[in-house]
Amino acid sequence: MGLGRKIILVICLIVFLGSAGVLLDYFINGAREQGALENLKGLQTEREDLVTDKGTVIGKYADLYLANDDIIGWVTIEDTNIDYPVMQTQDDPEFYLHRGFDKEYAASGVPFMDAVSDIFVPTSNFLIYGHNMKNGTMFHDLLEYEDKAFYEQHPTFKFDTIYKGGQGTYQVIAAGYTQIYPQDSKKFKYYQYAGMTTETEFYEYLRGVREISSYDTGVSAEYGDQLITLSTCAYHVEDGRFIVVAKRTDAKQRVPQ
Repeated sequence: MGLGRKIILVICLIVFLGSAGVLLDYFINGAREQGALENLKGLQTEREDLVTDKGTVIGKYADLYLANDDIIGWVTIEDTNIDYPVMQTQDDPEFYLHRGFDKEYAASGVPFMDAVSDIFVPTSNFLIYGHNMKNGTMFHDLLEYEDKAFYEQHPTFKFDTIYKGGQGTYQVIAAGYTQIYPQDSKKFKYYQYAGMTTETEFYEYLRGVREISSYDTGVSAEYGDQLITLSTCAYHVEDGRFIVVAKRTDAKQRVPQ
């Protein structure tokens, strides 16, 4: 083998080892961050409700609130890895984009609610973001809803706010691919409807999400229903997103009129 080929081989080997090391580090850190969130389930204990200046925290979530009062809820989809706390920091909307529950750096972050969604008003749509991690954690499994068969087996999921009266089951209305568009684009921008409260906005949003849905669920909603939108990154286009939109089925929460 000539000297030139040897040099190329060495360079390729270095690049391979470097890439393998980065990938290994990614999965090790991802497992550690997932483990930290899994451990939070141990703080869900039966105890007395906790009265705070924000409202009455139900006992199940009291210890989590005392550990970090940025928590506002918990989202769970059966048969997936999605079983996480939901955070909100309205004065710093993306604080948990790359921070764990302990507020220290974490590449996978923690699912968080858009700053203009409000569980206390409430606004008509709770918009929750989560990363699409290659190791299958966070909101990666949302993309399972691309398959109508998965939807048919999982037509509902749970989202609880930590405060009394906010524990609910949500029925999926639509699921599909979309993207973040340039500001001047006239395309439907689902992320602009987080804080909606009017009837006009409500039905505009329903029309928009049905148009991008991968299939027809046959499920509708009416103004006054509480909606929730789960959003994660997708890679079909630049700035791609995948969203799942659902309505609360076990109670009505009327929006301000």
